Amino acid sequence: MQPTGRTVTMRRPIFVTPNPLLIAGVREVLSAAGMPADPRIVAPEGLHEMLADSGGGLVILDGQALPHGERLAQLCRAYPAAQFVIWAAQPTAGLLRIALECGVHGLLSTRLPLEEASNALLRICQGERILRFDADSGAISPSKPMQLSARERHVLMVLAGGASNAGIAADLHTTASTVKGCLARLFRKTGARNRRELAQLGHSLLLLAEPPKDTGEAASFDAGWMLEKL
Repeated sequence: MQPTGRTVTMRRPIFVTPNPLLIAGVREVLSAAGMPADPRIVAPEGLHEMLADSGGGLVILDGQALPHGERLAQLCRAYPAAQFVIWAAQPTAGLLRIALECGVHGLLSTRLPLEEASNALLRICQGERILRFDADSGAISPSKPMQLSARERHVLMVLAGGASNAGIAADLHTTASTVKGCLARLFRKTGARNRRELAQLGHSLLLLAEPPKDTGEAASFDAGWMLEKL
C-alpha cells in the first residue's frame, strides 16, 4: 500500500538513544521509507536543545530510554511540528499508556517487517497516529468507527497487558461483574470474537483523538485505518 496525503518532510530525523549501536536498524527502516538515513543521534537529556535548533521533523525515541513521562508530554506540546515515535523491541501496555498520555504519534515494534515499519513511519509523517505491535496474527478490521467510553478504553488497555477479569477489576477499583458487562459491550462494539482478538485490538488500534480525561464521555476510535496485517 502506498501512503497518500501530505508530502513528507525530508529533514534529517532525530534518533534519541544512549545506545548508538541501535542505529543500524533505524537506518535500514529510514532508507526503506525513502527518508534521510543519517539521523542525528542525541541522548534523551539533549533532545530539547536539538528540537529547539531544528523545530521539528521525525523523532524516533528508544523505548528503553524515554524522557520522563511529564517531560515527554511537554516536548510533544512544545514542538507540534515534530512527529514523536517510540521504537521498542517489546512494546508493552505500559508503553502504550505512555504513548496515549504524552500524545506521541507512533509506537512501533522493532520486530515489524521492514516494509511495514517503513510504511508506518511514512504514514506517521503524513499526519496519522499509529500504535503497532508485532505481526503475529490475522487482522481485526471493524467495519466502522467505535465510540468507547473512558472506562471501556481503560479496560481495553489493561486487558492488552494480559490481565484477568479479577486483575482488571482490581486496576479499576470495581467489581468483576462490572468488568464482565464492560467486556460484553467491547465485544459488541469491536466485533472481536474472543479475548485474544480484543487484546490485539488494544495493542494495535489507531487512535485518532487525544485520550480524554476520565469523565465517562465517549471518545472516537477509528479502526478503519488499521494496517492490513497485525
